[in-house]
Amino acid sequence: MNCKGKPELRERLAAEYALGTLRGRARERLRRWMRDDAELAREVAKWEARLAPLAQAVSPVAPPARVWKALQSRLDGAGKMSFSVWKALGWMASGAAIALVAVTFLLPSLRDTTPAAYVAVLSDAKTSRAVLVATAGHADKVLRVNTLDPSIQVSGRSLELWALPRDGKPKSLGVIGAAQRAALRLDAPAEKSLGDVPALAISLEPQGGSPTGQPTGPVLYSGPCVKYW
Repeated sequence: MNCKGKPELRERLAAEYALGTLRGRARERLRRWMRDDAELAREVAKWEARLAPLAQAVSPVAPPARVWKALQSRLDGAGKMSFSVWKALGWMASGAAIALVAVTFLLPSLRDTTPAAYVAVLSDAKTSRAVLVATAGHADKVLRVNTLDPSIQVSGRSLELWALPRDGKPKSLGVIGAAQRAALRLDAPAEKSLGDVPALAISLEPQGGSPTGQPTGPVLYSGPCVKYW
């Protein structure tokens, strides 16, 4: 099998390679193809560049003490280590993996709409746990919200999503309901609504949303909003 002349397959493989979800023989095969296919290599590089801001925006997470104990217990006399331990450590060593894993949920919908989009991954600052992903095509007037952790809902209160522009006050994007997937209407196409918004945040508000048009409760979650092209 070869992916030449198959643009959709090439894009999918390039995206999965950059995300790290393409593994084993399939990953090795794509690596060999890239050596002989400069255009494919450029496609992979583009996807890596698109995803880099998401990885850089999430703070590293230190592995718990039990991980180091597991490493010590599995070291043999030659100083070699079980591959499974290295694999686990690699995923636990950085909170950046959380953002990338979250993006994998959105890749199919991004390809179905447009490859040019805005993507935001919101997480808990204390735990770096990703709780919500929001996307919008650059010309869309709808922000698609995917709640990764339904337990963030608070009984009797509302979670409100805010755009945090570089200059100016936070702007409400709407209240996040209990549904896992939702669509919030934007006042203008995303290119205008989110073009100068480096981050989104979620605050805890009275039921129905903020009564003042500005956040009144604590900010529970936040994350980068980046151009995805």
